Amino acid sequence: MSLLTPFNPNFGKVPQLFLDRQQIVDNYVQELCNSGQSINTPYQTTLIYGVRGSGKTSLLTDITNKIKDQSDWLVIDLINNDQIIDNLIDNLRIASSSNFKKVLKQINTLQVGNIGINLSDHEAAQITVLIELLKKLQKQNKKVLITIDEVASTPTLQNFAAIYQLLIRQELGIAIIMTGLPENISELQNNKVLTFLLRSNRIELSALKSSSIINAFQENFEKGQRQISSPIATQLTSLTKGYAYAFQLLGYLIWQQTEPNDIIDEKIIQQVKPEYQRQLNNNVYSLIYRSLSAKDREFIKAMANISSGQIKLADIAKQTQHASNYWSMYRKRLIDQQIIKNVTYGYVSFNLPLFQEFIKEQAELEKFDF
Repeated sequence: MSLLTPFNPNFGKVPQLFLDRQQIVDNYVQELCNSGQSINTPYQTTLIYGVRGSGKTSLLTDITNKIKDQSDWLVIDLINNDQIIDNLIDNLRIASSSNFKKVLKQINTLQVGNIGINLSDHEAAQITVLIELLKKLQKQNKKVLITIDEVASTPTLQNFAAIYQLLIRQELGIAIIMTGLPENISELQNNKVLTFLLRSNRIELSALKSSSIINAFQENFEKGQRQISSPIATQLTSLTKGYAYAFQLLGYLIWQQTEPNDIIDEKIIQQVKPEYQRQLNNNVYSLIYRSLSAKDREFIKAMANISSGQIKLADIAKQTQHASNYWSMYRKRLIDQQIIKNVTYGYVSFNLPLFQEFIKEQAELEKFDF
């Protein structure tokens, strides 16, 4: 029977090889579980952010699975839609074995303090119900962790976050953990009503350590009876640039291309590289590219045309016929989105593997009007 691959490029699942993330999970779970009934910890409100494919959903899944094992915690997974508050109420009502239909019928208005939102009668009633449900759960020594994956700064979520702020001010046993792209988290935090999110615990999912990837490639290919040298493991690691999805994808493709007792060499790498590029393009890069503004695209196209490796900002200015300071805002935005990075003063480089090749191909396609 053939050995199963330990590499898993599927989105959202907790991979078997969860590099450089376990400490984050352990720290969060320990903080939350030792926070007392009123959840006295900076981790009460936590935002996880990173580029697509950095492992946000996998991290969230791993955290919530461990919190669900705690007898004094209730985990509620919510979707960012118009029914988000109603869905929270339904989950809390079921968990606390309560029926609040009579309360909803009786309440007409509620003074909830100045939280910067205009509440309808229905919203005021919702808050009252939430407070009563959370108080009942507190009496049962239960605390609530809300999770929301891939948030965006929609009016619905802004309203939900403002209501959540009110609930934590009541010292109720409620915590929240949200994931999102860097630009979406930033927009949510900078909303004038939700500045409390600027003080939240933020977890940035940056690149995996090269040493972790090299060791993972060597150990797991050898366990799978594939032979791999240190230079080849280093070459594979360089091809991932520390990008979590790329590590899983490249490992998976190499595994599928080989059999036990095979030697992983340069020939194998070249055989899988076209499929590696294709899946990166289709599964991630096309989505990233579509989300960029016209000026963002112009900047990275200029980068792609100049050279590989470190790219001089002065050369980008020369090619685009715009001074370097003209691009400051767009450069910062692309860095914040983890698409490019500062290498040294006056130089930038692409942060994602084979992204330069994708941009070159995209620029060629855009020359044609289909």
